Amino acid sequence: MTILFPYLARWASAHASRYYHLLMNVAEQGHTVYVLQPPSRGSSEANDIDVVLEGHPRVHVITVPMNERFWRAHFPLEKLVKKMYYSVKAWGTVRRLVRTERIDLMYLYNLPQFLYLLNKPTAAVFDLADDLLGMLKVELAVSERHPLYRAARYCLRWMMRRSDLVICISGPLYDGIVHPRKFLVPNGSRTRHLFQNGAPPPPNERTTVGYVGAFEYSMALDQAVDAAARMPETDFVLIGAGREFPRIRARVEGLGLRNVRLTGALPHAEAMELVSRTDVCLNLFTKTDVSHAVSPLKLFEYLSLKRPVISTRLKEVERIDKDFLYYADTVDELVEVIRHIAAHRDEAAAKAERGHTVTVNEFSWSVIAASFIDAVKRSVPGIPEGVR
Repeated sequence: MTILFPYLARWASAHASRYYHLLMNVAEQGHTVYVLQPPSRGSSEANDIDVVLEGHPRVHVITVPMNERFWRAHFPLEKLVKKMYYSVKAWGTVRRLVRTERIDLMYLYNLPQFLYLLNKPTAAVFDLADDLLGMLKVELAVSERHPLYRAARYCLRWMMRRSDLVICISGPLYDGIVHPRKFLVPNGSRTRHLFQNGAPPPPNERTTVGYVGAFEYSMALDQAVDAAARMPETDFVLIGAGREFPRIRARVEGLGLRNVRLTGALPHAEAMELVSRTDVCLNLFTKTDVSHAVSPLKLFEYLSLKRPVISTRLKEVERIDKDFLYYADTVDELVEVIRHIAAHRDEAAAKAERGHTVTVNEFSWSVIAASFIDAVKRSVPGIPEGVR
């Protein structure tokens, strides 16, 4: 099978997205992937910052040239306009690759890609990897009666109808999809190379709390900063980048918190190495309709490293929890649970071990990629086997 993925962000970004992990593992299982990407916009968003990520000989990345002056300009609705502009510019490359590389499947995931379904050149899968309509309401501050929201809702429904199959990341999203061939394909973690040389690192002398991920409005990182202010005996390592990073850094500096380390964007392997040396990890979100449908990458990465995890109470997180998580929705709860874990390390280790087992068996990217390939073969006739 040969897949064409017109990505709307940078492939080897600090975000190390769902698409990167899933399609890399699809390639590992013998299939070929062509990735289109735009140039960097020079923004502070995690998915626009390049880092060093592992490649694969069956994953081919092609950068579609943009008008540089326009691409780096700032204006209202910039992200939406640029995504649409990029999708139009990439259309010629999409058609050429479908013809020359015998593409079996287009992998689509966002509204500006409706263009590729107008005169569909090959089979298509639509991945509802986020609550796109909920995100639109938040980012553009519009109601469900706003013309832009109504147009987006119509476009999303039309794109899913035109696709040969629809996949999504979570139970709440799955329940809302109307399509005869819909599949739950969650997020997960790479577990293959973890702890090759033995057990996880021993506990630190001072309890160390870790976070890795985007610094965006959907993350409740202020809770981590406030908890650090109350817990000078505890160290916090916050890894990642994004639009909220300057504000969080200003808060840390303004409060004079010497127990908080902000690393910025790091290569994925380096970030995971830091996480593996923490005593407890944070999966903190602002509680919105959008966040309840999230399947957090960071959660599975923490669990694959056998780290105890404190999470915000979210519908999808609670759905997959098999008594391996701690929960906190407020700063008071967060401080209390961190101290509880520090005082009950055997209990926390047992929870982390259960989480690790579930992640390896159900949420490793190799397992998820195999389920994705199976969903495609069940939905699209004539999909060839992978080449080993």
